[in-house]
Amino acid sequence: MAERFVPPAGTGAQAPEGDDREPDPQALLTILTTEHFTLQGARGSTISESSARAALYVGAVSSALIALGFIAQASQLGTAFDAFALVVLPTLYVLGVFTFVRLVESSVENLLYGQAINRIRGYYRGLAGREARILLLSGHDDLRGVLASMGVFRPSRWGLFLTVAAMIAVLNSVVGGTAVAFLVGAVFDAPLGVAAAVGSMAAIPSAFAHFHWQRGYHSEAGDSAAPIFPSPPSG
Repeated sequence: MAERFVPPAGTGAQAPEGDDREPDPQALLTILTTEHFTLQGARGSTISESSARAALYVGAVSSALIALGFIAQASQLGTAFDAFALVVLPTLYVLGVFTFVRLVESSVENLLYGQAINRIRGYYRGLAGREARILLLSGHDDLRGVLASMGVFRPSRWGLFLTVAAMIAVLNSVVGGTAVAFLVGAVFDAPLGVAAAVGSMAAIPSAFAHFHWQRGYHSEAGDSAAPIFPSPPSG
């Protein structure tokens, strides 16, 4: 049996993390319950932050469109309108990039907290024995188990296209393409069709860059913590 670690008196030293001493079962259960509660609160905070940031960006875009409409009426689509559009739209695009990056980070945080919660739930299921059937949600701490606890029972590689971050990516790419179209029309006096075509050619690579960065970030984050309660093989 491993010798119990006893810190020297008056030193304030703590037991090393991950030592092989036997834990107090009641103290361990209290620690895991507290950690579970803390993780659940942190997970709720990421969801609230994501909703607030997405709403802020969409509200900014809506306000800019209304302002463009007023400026268009006041200036008769003249130089003032072009100048206003070329200032506001690039600013919105930069704001959208910042919003998108933070939304992706928050989604990864949410999955990490979900993995930690499922890991604790896996321990609960082990303690419950045959009565673990009472615990409805998954206790598997791999990606498939975490998504199952969120109600996603058939994960797909296309799932990243259905996130709030993906919505912002598409909207932001349209804003960026529109800014390029305005620039081409105002500076080079190009026809509407040419300006729209150039704007589309800018929006599509922008959307691709957003999605590529999102997938790479999720892939890198997915390798950070190996599961200890993996899901059983499918089928």
